[in-house]
Amino acid sequence: MAISLCDQAWATTDLEALGSPDVTISPSSGHPGTKVTITISNLPDISKENYPFPDLYIYLPFSQPFGQSLQSHCGGLDCFPVYTYNDALKHNLVNRTITFSLPSTSNPKPVFLNGMENSVCDIILNGKTVERFSTLCNSKDEPQGTYKINLAWTLESDLTKTYVVKTMQFTVTQGVPTQPIQTAENGDLIIKEYQNGTISQSVFYAKLRSLGWNDEQIRQALAVIGKLPHQMGSSGPDITLPTTDNSSVYNITKINLTNDSKVITPINDTNVVSTPINGTNMIKESVIASPVHDDTVVSQPPAISLAEQNYSWNNMVIILSMVAASVMVVAILFTKKIRRTRRNA
Repeated sequence: MAISLCDQAWATTDLEALGSPDVTISPSSGHPGTKVTITISNLPDISKENYPFPDLYIYLPFSQPFGQSLQSHCGGLDCFPVYTYNDALKHNLVNRTITFSLPSTSNPKPVFLNGMENSVCDIILNGKTVERFSTLCNSKDEPQGTYKINLAWTLESDLTKTYVVKTMQFTVTQGVPTQPIQTAENGDLIIKEYQNGTISQSVFYAKLRSLGWNDEQIRQALAVIGKLPHQMGSSGPDITLPTTDNSSVYNITKINLTNDSKVITPINDTNVVSTPINGTNMIKESVIASPVHDDTVVSQPPAISLAEQNYSWNNMVIILSMVAASVMVVAILFTKKIRRTRRNA
């Protein structure tokens, strides 16, 4: 009996004989900010091992360049148990999944949750946070290079006694430049460009219509920036907006569609033709130049000038006034006739 107890007391776990689980890492390379997933499966049963009991540790090197690590005995690395002797006694042999993101200045800022700072760099083991990197996460980029991730058996009684059973590599590549956040185009930029004179009226109409704007919405946009005709000093009602994406401002510009691009071409002086009247007086007629490709330019009907519109409005006002006056005269005569008839009666 004494000999048996003595042999048990001096028994030592053979770390090399414990076997090795399967380990995968995804991806195996990436720039700063890359999310890394490590999966450990097929854990061996160590519930029958003698004291000192073994635990399975993982050693992560990514915080070493910044001088931060979870355990002092890890030699500047982050190390923590992923599978322990107590886990084996409880038959907890499920796969272990570890996730974290590499430090990067493009990472989002940490957020507070339940009184703790949480970041995308935090090491999470099966849904439980093992270590936090709130300060480091978005203040520095992970240096380029190849890092070794070790999986090793360690004695609970002496954490310096280890035996590496798996080694994986992860290569940190050059960081990618931070891209500005893309926002959906809502027309604001187009309106500002037209207001500042960086795009023409035709391009302004075409771009807004490509976003699904109708004529009324475009009129409202013009009203906001003071670009409606009456806001710019013209009298009469506002000119009707063009109805097609490639429409031109009448008698001023034309749109040339070449290689799917819209080019605004002003009318040259050579397009002005002089026509003699009675041999003395001259009038000038604007002629739109022939398009580069006949099938790309849609001819437009001539626009009604503001003077013609004003003339029509004035005529309409005069006619309505005359009709109103006639109705009033008839009403007065009819009333007097009725009064005379009553008096005679």
